[in-house]
Amino acid sequence: MEKKDQGYWKLGVTIFVSLAATIVFFFLIFRFGEIRKMAAVILSALKPLLIGMVLAYLLTPIARRLERAFGKLGKFARIAAVLVTMLFAFAVLGLFCAIVLPQLAGSVSELVKVLPGQVQDQLDRLRVYLESDSEAGAAVMQMIESAENYLAGWIRTNMLSTVSAISGRVLSIGSLLISLGVAVIVSIYLLLDRERYLAQCRKLFFAVSRNKRFNDAVLEAVAQTDRIFSGFISGKLVDSLIVGVICFVGLTILRMPYALLVSVIVGVTNIIPMFGPFIGAVPSAFLILLVSPVKCVVFLIFVIALQQVDGNIIGPKILGNSTGLSALYVTVAMLLFGKLMGFLGMIVGVPLFATLYYLVKRLAEHSLRRQGKPTETESYVIKAD
Repeated sequence: MEKKDQGYWKLGVTIFVSLAATIVFFFLIFRFGEIRKMAAVILSALKPLLIGMVLAYLLTPIARRLERAFGKLGKFARIAAVLVTMLFAFAVLGLFCAIVLPQLAGSVSELVKVLPGQVQDQLDRLRVYLESDSEAGAAVMQMIESAENYLAGWIRTNMLSTVSAISGRVLSIGSLLISLGVAVIVSIYLLLDRERYLAQCRKLFFAVSRNKRFNDAVLEAVAQTDRIFSGFISGKLVDSLIVGVICFVGLTILRMPYALLVSVIVGVTNIIPMFGPFIGAVPSAFLILLVSPVKCVVFLIFVIALQQVDGNIIGPKILGNSTGLSALYVTVAMLLFGKLMGFLGMIVGVPLFATLYYLVKRLAEHSLRRQGKPTETESYVIKAD
């Protein structure tokens, strides 16, 4: 084929690919609703697979360590490691269900029953104080009565209906158990033959991409992503468990109401970087305030002290600097991914943003090196006169 014909051929292919990409782009825009519904159906069908993949990813470090410990078993070391890992996971889950869930359900049930009365008692105290203190109390009383009516209506309708909806979902536990069973089976398959599945992914990737430099960069980025996610998520789970246990012991010693419920709230929200302890402390302090304002103040002092211990001692020991992000970038990550993905985004937003930060940093440094410019950030600091 002559060079002129080759030029026409490349031009034709370029035009065809551009037109096809344009058609696909407009199709995605005008059919976005249908595509979104289809994607939701596909994700719902693949949910057990995705849960199994996440479970296998979280349990892989434990399985690896156990496999090294069972090295004397030879080829059965991996099977024994996976079996013990799954038994350990089920034991932890069973212990949680047997000890925590009944007490947690009892605390929530008691809270639903006594919360309207506690709110009313506190409002009555405030009403007596305002009526005896000043003439402006009448205007404040009107605002309080409006807020009281709204809160009482919310408790009667939304809160009770939410509890009823949760109870209804708990009753439909059959499909959930099937999904969890499939997820466990998937995680076992992945743990037993994880190198082979990863090798298949690499094989497909190398078959599609033939640029060695690009392949090396992608594999390095994947390894860095794995390091960030595994270090952050596993470390954060352990850190939150320790914080929850310390909180429960402390609140029990201080004889705080709803000690277990508050400890679960503080432990779960502690997974959220930086603001997690304060997010969990606000509703917990409100619950304790309805019982005793003095105990509420003591609880706030305790939570602040616990947050300082976690932020300066426990957290750094467990997590180290797994993400490499400054406080500003952590805040940006939480705001951005929290808005896009809700509560889940606030948890995984930091490692996601850390991964994007790493990729952008590598691309910027590569471009600077090609231009013969320094890659250290200090070289671009403009000193004030």
